Amino acid sequence: MNKLTELIQNLCPNGVEYVKLVDVCEIANTGVDKKIVPDQKMVKLLNYMDVYRNMYITPETLAMEVSASDNKIENCSIEEGDVFITPTSETIDDIGHSAVATQTIDNAVYSYHIMRVRIKNKEQLSPFYLSYLFESNVLQKQILMNATGLTRFGLSKGKWENIKIPLPPLAVQREIVKILDNFTELTAELTAELTARKKQYEYYRNSLLNFQKLENGGGIME
Repeated sequence: MNKLTELIQNLCPNGVEYVKLVDVCEIANTGVDKKIVPDQKMVKLLNYMDVYRNMYITPETLAMEVSASDNKIENCSIEEGDVFITPTSETIDDIGHSAVATQTIDNAVYSYHIMRVRIKNKEQLSPFYLSYLFESNVLQKQILMNATGLTRFGLSKGKWENIKIPLPPLAVQREIVKILDNFTELTAELTAELTARKKQYEYYRNSLLNFQKLENGGGIME
């Protein structure tokens, strides 16, 4: 944290500029349907739950196969550094979950249920920083303010484009990502440890309290 404080003091002592998402990213929301059409090429599909459940998108993330036209394959590609988000949800608090493609995935497209955010200049904006931003109060407040719907909530493409993000220098972004990655890793380790401890507790609880009645009555025993 000391390094981050020093970077902020040196590189942005007067504060940070906020910019519209559309000024630094290209937003695309016309993906591919979950169908197989004869004479179309078979491809892997990045779907809603792939984004919802993961921080990073790799070739192994994609399990579903669909068909797509050559035009869709070109326009709905998945390239390294692309950020994918859940633009709608039945639960308003689930809007804006994000995941980053860690590499270009050939013969793959994204579903029409998700939105692709492609950064125009990665020397200006880190995709990993942007992905963390979508989970932050800074963006979540704007998302909740602009979301509409009755049974399913979401934002129009225009509303997404007008979301404002803080844009510190790249060095500051990278240090923030480094810190948050460390916390994420620690949280995962603690969660795994707690899960293991819970299973251990349940095993001993069930073993120690698993009594049988004495055949002739008069009490209980293990």
